[in-house]
Amino acid sequence: MLPNSIEIANAEAAPLADWTPEQQIAQMLELCEAQVESATCESDLAVDSLVKAFSGLAETARAMKAAAAKFTPEQRAALGDLDLKKQMEAIERQMTSAVVAFQFYDKLTQRLGHVRYSLSTLALFVCDRAQATQRDQWRRLFTTLKRLYRTEEEKQIFQMMVEGASADEARDHIHQSTQTIRVGTSGDIELF
Repeated sequence: MLPNSIEIANAEAAPLADWTPEQQIAQMLELCEAQVESATCESDLAVDSLVKAFSGLAETARAMKAAAAKFTPEQRAALGDLDLKKQMEAIERQMTSAVVAFQFYDKLTQRLGHVRYSLSTLALFVCDRAQATQRDQWRRLFTTLKRLYRTEEEKQIFQMMVEGASADEARDHIHQSTQTIRVGTSGDIELF
């Protein structure tokens, strides 16, 4: 939990013996975790609303297609010979594609959940000086965190960082990989 203004004032007045860099690191990690959680919660509502709207539109398109199929040739001619069935099918395909595209959000929330857990775990870890100063304990931490990752991007970033790459190098590598995947498999659905 983040401190309120009274706790901050008390912390500033507290003797230096109570202050540690590890506590400050943990506090900042908790702040990051709270910000991620807040953003995720807010976006959940918006995405849920959009998915419902697109699903409703797709259902309406299906109903309109069924109604158009019952038109007589005279009714179709009166509508200007529009091929309503094909137009409704196109709308239905577009709506279905939009709903499938929202799967990105599922993937995003999973990944942000992993980040939140990692931040919380790291915050606890760095506060234990005995643990944080031992290389084998860091390896254990990495092993624990590595088990979280499900997507290929997460695994690649983790591996690169553990092997000593900079965050910029890892991001660049993933960005290039993602661009290659998008170009090579446009229209495919990634299961995660």
